[in-house]
Amino acid sequence: MGETILITGATGYIGFKTMLLALEAGYKVRAVIRKQGQADKLKTHPKIAPYAANLEFAVISDLTQDGAFDEALLGIDAVLHLASPLANETDDYERDIIKPAVAVNISLLHSALTHTSVKRIIITSSMVTLIPFSWLSTPNTTKTYSSTDTNTTTTGPFTSAMEAYWSSKALARLAVRDFVTTKTPGFEVIQLLPSVVIGADDRATSLEDLKTNTPLWSLKLSPLLGIKQDTPMVGVPVDVADVARAHVDAINPRVPGNKEYVLSAETPNGVVWNDMIGIVEERWPERVGKSELPLGGSLPSTVWKIDVGETEEAFGWGFRAFEDTVAGVVGQYLELFDGEV
Repeated sequence: MGETILITGATGYIGFKTMLLALEAGYKVRAVIRKQGQADKLKTHPKIAPYAANLEFAVISDLTQDGAFDEALLGIDAVLHLASPLANETDDYERDIIKPAVAVNISLLHSALTHTSVKRIIITSSMVTLIPFSWLSTPNTTKTYSSTDTNTTTTGPFTSAMEAYWSSKALARLAVRDFVTTKTPGFEVIQLLPSVVIGADDRATSLEDLKTNTPLWSLKLSPLLGIKQDTPMVGVPVDVADVARAHVDAINPRVPGNKEYVLSAETPNGVVWNDMIGIVEERWPERVGKSELPLGGSLPSTVWKIDVGETEEAFGWGFRAFEDTVAGVVGQYLELFDGEV
């Protein structure tokens, strides 16, 4: 293929899968890492090792600094930018969540202005940018949302890290839009807006890895693990493999650029999370009721209607069914479980 792409967030859940798919597709990858020690861990990972010859690294300790990406972008054809602050509790939401989310995007985009080799930048946004945080308390379950919707309720004070994260993603999305409009760069920008990402975590080589490092792993599988949740979660899953695939496919100019695409499965009505119990009972009847799959838990679902018609038309494929996603994540869990008993 010959093209070299830059990837940020490669040590993360979605970023790792994206890097793997890019390498499998024949791209040369330059992965941005914050510490040199992360390079050996990534290169020697059993899924990445076969492609190590096409993987190199750029160490950037602070992605928010002006010019942080100047050297890393040398000779790069496209960028897959997945790194962003997480919703971790802090004593200063503005400093640790809001400002970095915007600054990283702008730092990257400004650096790219001076690199004529860069043709396209794909940025991971989020479907939470479609609605205000207050929507969760009083959800509109009849309206169908799409990439034309934007959360403009972004000011504090914030009552939690998640509320600040909600605003940070919206502000970052708006900042990218403004950059493209005012700077009219020589490269195209695509923003991808995934919903609740679930699926097998290719980073995990042990059960502890899965439980500790996969975002909200036990929450998403609460119905299967005997955990009863009180707070509803929006019923809008998307398989991590589809999110990664969309990032890699978006490099191709056949996907229209300077656009935003929502990534979500089982649209428009979404899923009922507790339905995963029936999926597991059908696929693994011999395992249910045992310590690994006690069942009996619950995860209430909130309806959030989504339109992904534009996304499916642009990319030329549909999203993985919820049943297959559940089978993938549970299959990985059982394989790792069996390897440790």
